[in-house]
Amino acid sequence: MKTIQILYTAIILLIAAGCKKSSDVATSGSANGSLTRFITVGNYLYVVDNSSLKTYSIITPSTPVFKSSTPVGFSIETIFSYQDKLFIGSANAMFIYSISNPEQPQKLSETIYFLRGRDPIVAFDSVAYSTVRSFGIGNGVLNVFNIKNISQPVLVTREIMTNPYGLGVKDSALYVCDGAAGLKMYNINNPYQPSIRGSFSLPEIIYDIIPQGNILLCYIQGGICLLDISNRFSPVIMAKLKN
Repeated sequence: MKTIQILYTAIILLIAAGCKKSSDVATSGSANGSLTRFITVGNYLYVVDNSSLKTYSIITPSTPVFKSSTPVGFSIETIFSYQDKLFIGSANAMFIYSISNPEQPQKLSETIYFLRGRDPIVAFDSVAYSTVRSFGIGNGVLNVFNIKNISQPVLVTREIMTNPYGLGVKDSALYVCDGAAGLKMYNINNPYQPSIRGSFSLPEIIYDIIPQGNILLCYIQGGICLLDISNRFSPVIMAKLKN
Protein backbone atom coordinates (compact mmCIF):
# COMPACT_ATOMS: atom_id res chain seq x y z
CA MET A 1 0.00 0.00 0.00
CA LYS A 2 2.82 2.40 0.85
CA THR A 3 4.51 1.78 -2.51
CA ILE A 4 1.21 2.55 -4.29
CA GLN A 5 0.93 5.84 -2.40
CA ILE A 6 4.49 6.78 -3.30
CA LEU A 7 3.84 5.89 -6.94
CA TYR A 8 0.76 8.12 -6.87
CA THR A 9 2.88 10.96 -5.49
CA ALA A 10 5.46 10.33 -8.21
CA ILE A 11 2.82 10.54 -10.93
CA ILE A 12 1.56 13.86 -9.55
CA LEU A 13 5.11 15.22 -9.42
CA LEU A 14 5.79 14.00 -12.95
CA ILE A 15 2.70 15.76 -14.29
CA ALA A 16 3.68 18.95 -12.49
CA ALA A 17 7.28 18.72 -13.69
CA GLY A 18 6.07 18.32 -17.25
CA CYS A 19 4.31 21.69 -16.96
CA LYS A 20 7.47 23.46 -15.80
CA LYS A 21 11.03 23.97 -16.94
CA SER A 22 13.34 20.96 -16.64
CA SER A 23 15.11 22.58 -13.69
CA ASP A 24 11.93 22.88 -11.61
CA VAL A 25 10.21 20.28 -9.45
CA ALA A 26 6.77 20.65 -7.86
CA THR A 27 6.69 20.68 -4.10
CA SER A 28 4.18 20.48 -1.31
CA GLY A 29 4.76 20.57 2.42
CA SER A 30 7.98 18.87 3.53
CA ALA A 31 8.31 16.70 0.42
CA ASN A 32 10.29 19.25 -1.53
CA GLY A 33 13.25 18.88 -3.84
CA SER A 34 16.24 21.20 -3.78
CA LEU A 35 15.69 22.65 -7.28
CA THR A 36 12.19 23.97 -6.70
CA ARG A 37 11.16 27.62 -7.08
CA PHE A 38 8.10 27.41 -4.84
CA ILE A 39 7.26 25.74 -1.55
CA THR A 40 4.46 25.51 0.99
CA VAL A 41 5.06 25.90 4.72
CA GLY A 42 1.97 25.55 6.86
CA ASN A 43 -0.72 27.84 5.46
CA TYR A 44 1.67 29.81 3.26
CA LEU A 45 3.09 29.51 -0.24
CA TYR A 46 6.50 31.01 -0.97
CA VAL A 47 7.57 31.64 -4.57
CA VAL A 48 10.87 33.00 -5.88
CA ASP A 49 11.29 34.71 -9.21
CA ASN A 50 14.48 36.19 -10.63
CA SER A 51 14.84 38.81 -7.90
CA SER A 52 12.19 38.49 -5.21
CA LEU A 53 10.36 36.27 -2.72
CA LYS A 54 6.57 36.38 -2.91
CA THR A 55 4.32 35.24 -0.06
CA TYR A 56 0.75 33.97 -0.39
CA SER A 57 -1.75 32.81 2.22
CA ILE A 58 -3.27 29.45 1.23
CA ILE A 59 -5.62 29.01 4.16
CA THR A 60 -8.16 28.48 1.38
CA PRO A 61 -5.99 26.55 -1.12
CA SER A 62 -8.24 27.27 -4.10
CA THR A 63 -7.88 31.03 -3.66
CA PRO A 64 -4.32 32.05 -2.67
CA VAL A 65 -4.12 35.56 -1.22
CA PHE A 66 -1.03 37.65 -1.98
CA LYS A 67 0.60 38.97 1.19
CA SER A 68 4.00 40.44 0.37
CA SER A 69 6.90 40.71 -2.06
CA THR A 70 10.42 40.78 -0.60
CA PRO A 71 13.42 41.87 -2.71
CA VAL A 72 16.18 39.27 -2.44
CA GLY A 73 18.86 39.78 -5.09
CA PHE A 74 19.58 38.80 -8.67
CA SER A 75 19.41 35.49 -10.55
CA ILE A 76 17.38 33.83 -7.78
CA GLU A 77 16.89 30.16 -8.61
CA THR A 78 15.89 27.87 -5.72
CA ILE A 79 14.11 27.79 -2.36
CA PHE A 80 14.20 25.26 0.50
CA SER A 81 12.55 25.36 3.93
CA TYR A 82 13.75 24.03 7.27
CA GLN A 83 11.91 24.75 10.51
CA ASP A 84 11.12 28.50 10.43
CA LYS A 85 13.78 29.36 7.87
CA LEU A 86 13.87 29.71 4.08
CA PHE A 87 17.14 28.98 2.27
CA ILE A 88 17.23 30.74 -1.09
CA GLY A 89 19.87 30.08 -3.74
CA SER A 90 20.95 32.48 -6.47
CA ALA A 91 23.59 32.21 -9.19
CA ASN A 92 26.30 33.18 -6.69
CA ALA A 93 24.83 33.41 -3.18
CA MET A 94 22.88 31.76 -0.37
CA PHE A 95 20.24 33.84 1.41
CA ILE A 96 18.57 32.81 4.68
CA TYR A 97 15.22 34.29 5.70
CA SER A 98 13.21 33.89 8.89
CA ILE A 99 9.50 33.15 8.53
CA SER A 100 8.70 33.38 12.23
CA ASN A 101 6.33 36.05 10.91
CA PRO A 102 5.15 33.98 7.93
CA GLU A 103 3.61 36.89 6.01
CA GLN A 104 6.72 39.09 6.20
CA PRO A 105 9.95 37.08 5.71
CA GLN A 106 12.98 38.76 7.28
CA LYS A 107 16.51 38.43 5.93
CA LEU A 108 18.96 36.86 8.38
CA SER A 109 22.09 36.45 6.29
CA GLU A 110 23.66 36.46 2.83
CA THR A 111 26.69 34.40 1.78
CA ILE A 112 28.42 35.17 -1.52
CA TYR A 113 30.14 32.45 -3.57
CA PHE A 114 33.12 32.99 -5.86
CA LEU A 115 31.86 30.46 -8.41
CA ARG A 116 28.76 31.42 -10.41
CA GLY A 117 26.25 28.75 -11.39
CA ARG A 118 22.99 27.12 -10.31
CA ASP A 119 22.72 26.89 -6.56
CA PRO A 120 20.33 24.45 -4.81
CA ILE A 121 20.47 24.22 -1.00
CA VAL A 122 19.35 21.79 1.71
CA ALA A 123 19.72 22.28 5.46
CA PHE A 124 19.15 20.49 8.75
CA ASP A 125 20.18 21.10 12.36
CA SER A 126 23.26 23.35 12.19
CA VAL A 127 24.53 22.53 8.70
CA ALA A 128 23.62 23.59 5.17
CA TYR A 129 24.76 21.97 1.94
CA SER A 130 24.70 23.65 -1.44
CA THR A 131 25.93 22.72 -4.89
CA VAL A 132 27.13 25.18 -7.50
CA ARG A 133 27.10 24.05 -11.11
CA SER A 134 29.30 26.05 -13.44
CA PHE A 135 27.45 25.22 -16.70
CA GLY A 136 30.37 23.32 -18.23
CA ILE A 137 33.01 25.92 -17.35
CA GLY A 138 35.36 24.16 -14.95
CA ASN A 139 34.09 21.96 -12.12
CA GLY A 140 31.12 22.39 -9.85
CA VAL A 141 31.39 22.19 -6.06
CA LEU A 142 29.58 20.96 -2.97
CA ASN A 143 29.70 23.60 -0.21
CA VAL A 144 29.30 22.72 3.47
CA PHE A 145 28.27 25.53 5.85
CA ASN A 146 28.12 25.72 9.61
CA ILE A 147 24.89 27.62 10.37
CA LYS A 148 24.96 27.48 14.17
CA ASN A 149 25.07 31.27 13.96
CA ILE A 150 22.34 31.70 11.35
CA SER A 151 23.32 35.35 10.86
CA GLN A 152 26.89 34.42 9.91
CA PRO A 153 27.15 31.08 8.06
CA VAL A 154 30.70 29.76 7.90
CA LEU A 155 32.01 27.78 4.92
CA VAL A 156 33.64 24.71 6.49
CA THR A 157 34.66 22.68 3.46
CA ARG A 158 34.25 22.51 -0.30
CA GLU A 159 34.15 19.30 -2.36
CA ILE A 160 34.96 19.34 -6.08
CA MET A 161 32.15 17.82 -8.14
CA THR A 162 31.67 17.05 -11.85
CA ASN A 163 28.39 18.79 -12.71
CA PRO A 164 26.13 18.84 -9.63
CA TYR A 165 22.37 19.44 -9.64
CA GLY A 166 20.01 18.73 -6.70
CA LEU A 167 20.77 17.13 -3.35
CA GLY A 168 19.03 15.70 -0.31
CA VAL A 169 19.63 14.30 3.18
CA LYS A 170 18.28 11.17 4.85
CA ASP A 171 19.60 10.25 8.30
CA SER A 172 23.37 9.78 7.96
CA ALA A 173 23.35 9.96 4.15
CA LEU A 174 23.80 12.96 1.86
CA TYR A 175 22.82 12.35 -1.77
CA VAL A 176 24.14 14.66 -4.49
CA CYS A 177 23.04 14.45 -8.13
CA ASP A 178 26.32 14.90 -10.01
CA GLY A 179 25.24 14.87 -13.65
CA ALA A 180 26.88 12.20 -15.80
CA ALA A 181 28.93 11.11 -12.75
CA GLY A 182 25.75 9.73 -11.17
CA LEU A 183 24.26 10.02 -7.70
CA LYS A 184 27.08 10.57 -5.20
CA MET A 185 26.49 9.24 -1.67
CA TYR A 186 28.21 10.68 1.40
CA ASN A 187 28.26 9.60 5.05
CA ILE A 188 27.51 12.64 7.20
CA ASN A 189 27.90 11.22 10.70
CA ASN A 190 30.28 14.17 10.88
CA PRO A 191 27.95 16.60 9.07
CA TYR A 192 30.68 19.18 8.40
CA GLN A 193 33.04 16.68 6.76
CA PRO A 194 31.06 14.48 4.33
CA SER A 195 32.81 11.20 3.51
CA ILE A 196 32.18 9.69 0.08
CA ARG A 197 30.65 6.21 0.26
CA GLY A 198 30.07 5.51 -3.42
CA SER A 199 27.93 6.44 -6.40
CA PHE A 200 24.85 5.12 -8.17
CA SER A 201 24.10 5.57 -11.86
CA LEU A 202 21.11 5.25 -14.15
CA PRO A 203 21.11 5.49 -17.96
CA GLU A 204 19.42 8.87 -17.41
CA ILE A 205 20.81 11.89 -15.56
CA ILE A 206 19.31 12.36 -12.08
CA TYR A 207 18.43 16.03 -11.65
CA ASP A 208 16.87 16.16 -8.20
CA ILE A 209 15.79 13.90 -5.33
CA ILE A 210 13.17 13.80 -2.57
CA PRO A 211 13.77 11.39 0.34
CA GLN A 212 10.50 9.93 1.70
CA GLY A 213 11.02 7.32 4.39
CA ASN A 214 13.06 4.50 2.84
CA ILE A 215 12.32 5.68 -0.69
CA LEU A 216 14.27 8.16 -2.77
CA LEU A 217 12.11 9.80 -5.41
CA CYS A 218 14.42 10.82 -8.26
CA TYR A 219 13.54 13.36 -10.93
CA ILE A 220 15.38 11.95 -13.95
CA GLN A 221 15.76 12.92 -17.56
CA GLY A 222 12.31 12.27 -19.05
CA GLY A 223 10.54 11.04 -15.94
CA ILE A 224 10.80 9.81 -12.35
CA CYS A 225 12.54 6.83 -10.72
CA LEU A 226 11.92 5.36 -7.26
CA LEU A 227 14.89 3.95 -5.34
CA ASP A 228 14.72 1.81 -2.22
CA ILE A 229 17.24 3.28 0.24
CA SER A 230 16.54 0.96 3.18
CA ASN A 231 20.31 0.45 2.97
CA ARG A 232 21.21 4.12 2.78
CA PHE A 233 24.30 3.61 0.64
CA SER A 234 23.07 0.80 -1.61
CA PRO A 235 20.06 2.08 -3.59
CA VAL A 236 17.85 -0.46 -5.42
CA ILE A 237 15.54 0.48 -8.28
CA MET A 238 11.86 -0.04 -7.42
CA ALA A 239 10.09 1.56 -10.38
CA LYS A 240 10.65 3.98 -13.22
CA LEU A 241 8.04 6.23 -14.81
CA LYS A 242 8.87 7.90 -18.12
CA ASN A 243 7.05 10.37 -20.32
